[in-house]
Amino acid sequence: MNASHERAPAPGVGRPQRRWLRTRSDWGRLGASLLAWGIVLSTIGVVVGPVFHDIHTLGTHDWDQMESHRYLLYKSIHSYRQFPFWNPYGCGGHPSWAGIESGTTIVSPWLPFYVFAPLAIALKVEIAGTALISAIGTWLLAGRFTRSAALRAFCCAVFVVNGRWALQAAAGHTWHLYYAWTPWALYFFDRASGCGDRPASQAPAVRWRDVVLCGASIAMMVYTGAIYPLPQTVLVLGFWSILLALSYRTIRPIVVVLASGVVAFGLSAPKLIPVLDVVRRFPRLVDSTETLDLHGFIVIFTSRDQTFGSRPAQLSPYGWHEWGIYIGWAAFLALIAGAIFGRSRREMPLKAVGLVLVILGFGAFHEYAPWTLLHTAPIFKSQHVPSRWLYPATLVLAVVFASLLERGMVRLRGLRGVAEVALLACVAWMSLDIARVARLPMSQMFGSHMPTIPVRTQEFHTEAHVNSEYQYDGISYGQASLPSEMANVGQIECMIFPGLSVFARDAHGVVQGMGAKGRGDPAYRGEAYTASGKGKAEIVRFTPNAMTVHVDGATPGDLLVLNQNWDPGWRADGVSAVAYHDAVATAVRAPNETVMFRYRPHFWWLSLTVCAVTVGGIVTAFVRRRRVRLQKARPESLQV
Repeated sequence: MNASHERAPAPGVGRPQRRWLRTRSDWGRLGASLLAWGIVLSTIGVVVGPVFHDIHTLGTHDWDQMESHRYLLYKSIHSYRQFPFWNPYGCGGHPSWAGIESGTTIVSPWLPFYVFAPLAIALKVEIAGTALISAIGTWLLAGRFTRSAALRAFCCAVFVVNGRWALQAAAGHTWHLYYAWTPWALYFFDRASGCGDRPASQAPAVRWRDVVLCGASIAMMVYTGAIYPLPQTVLVLGFWSILLALSYRTIRPIVVVLASGVVAFGLSAPKLIPVLDVVRRFPRLVDSTETLDLHGFIVIFTSRDQTFGSRPAQLSPYGWHEWGIYIGWAAFLALIAGAIFGRSRREMPLKAVGLVLVILGFGAFHEYAPWTLLHTAPIFKSQHVPSRWLYPATLVLAVVFASLLERGMVRLRGLRGVAEVALLACVAWMSLDIARVARLPMSQMFGSHMPTIPVRTQEFHTEAHVNSEYQYDGISYGQASLPSEMANVGQIECMIFPGLSVFARDAHGVVQGMGAKGRGDPAYRGEAYTASGKGKAEIVRFTPNAMTVHVDGATPGDLLVLNQNWDPGWRADGVSAVAYHDAVATAVRAPNETVMFRYRPHFWWLSLTVCAVTVGGIVTAFVRRRRVRLQKARPESLQV
């Protein structure tokens, strides 16, 4: 690649602004973009279409857990006029807003749908909407490396709704939907770093607006429960920034990443800080010895046998939804071509990132394999299934291929329009192939009907085991949670909170931190009771976040116990509650009294303060910068 091409502005970036639609080329680019977006939207429509065949059905497998989290939002707001801080229905009570995968539709575009639309419809809107957000972000990111609408559509086809996306969506792994924010974070980082616009010595000032938007994209991953996309995206940004800094001999990319991280922390603090506190109390440490061989690597990308129950390659453990990632032979070879021939200064750092992601995807194939080593680090200790790294790898390597082909198209000059038409035809065929395979699991897993359970809001009690009355049709992975939540019944055995789920039992069958008991357990003493057993206690008013208990005939100094798992966020009449065998308790002050137990996440006010300071700092900085620009724009005579 010659020096003049190295110094050329990135396609579509750093060029003087001009009016559109004045030349045939303008009309040609517009027509190509419209055709490309027609391909992208059609691909998404084919894949998610089966979900809308019956708008009243729900998902199966893990969907019950995700539906329970989302229904709590509706019930808390509609029935109790409360923010969904606490979930009293699952696992003896657990944090909802401070949970990793719960409370994820509050700060999201889908909040109005979950508040005002039926649950089944809101779920389908979220599925389709995240695909659209992902497509727009991928289009913008690819546009940093190519002017070709066809190549942008190629990146969307390979990443947005490929076989892995469909398998994970069908399984109810809603966190996977929020890889949708990954291309946005990469796009704003690339714009802010400015490394692709011109030589580092001529780079414009840091685009702080893009720094803020990059941080906001990362913050949205926190709010939407992107438990795997978030750390993976942060690692990609960190590694990419280091490689760009070395390649362009400037620390600017590293400064951009660090500044974006500060913004992300501040904007996401209301959820992130409570989540970190809960994770500290309930660390989820899992082994991850999974490996992927070369044959399996090829099969997961190219086998058309990608239904939910498929097993075209002998890979274990877990079902095929954790392995399959169909993109077809054409796209697979294109990614390989990008990985081999992408050699420009612009492509090399991103290619290196993509190859590292691929190697991580091969798992623990050696005691010093990248994934084996990374799995010892904080956060990554809580993750497994390293094949999940292959999903962002497809995005990165697709962009590298688009950049590689863009260099070839530049040399075509007058024949570029012909090449664009040919590429659009190829991408349309490729997208249709991916969509036809990806829609298969989506057509299998959304046949469960809404439970026909009367919705209750008053009387509340906890069951030790799942009552057969609260099961419903469909294939759920483990105990159903949604029906009992609708009926205002809590469950001890559940799967919706990892730290207290049935999988958290130790060698003696005990779940650490489980203080609540349920009917059917000999240790159950009611939803409220005194530690000594003297006096009578009962809940006289129930809401998810606040429960009012009246006690008669109690002994002052005794403990009044609420049958919910203890959390440092619980308070009793404004005073911090204490833990009584891991249940919520407070000291009795009088023989007859009424006590209100109320829950707010630990560090709630601190986290709000951090967010408010961050927002205030951003607004102040932009106001000052605007004033400076206006003053510089005024004629000197007016300034005097």
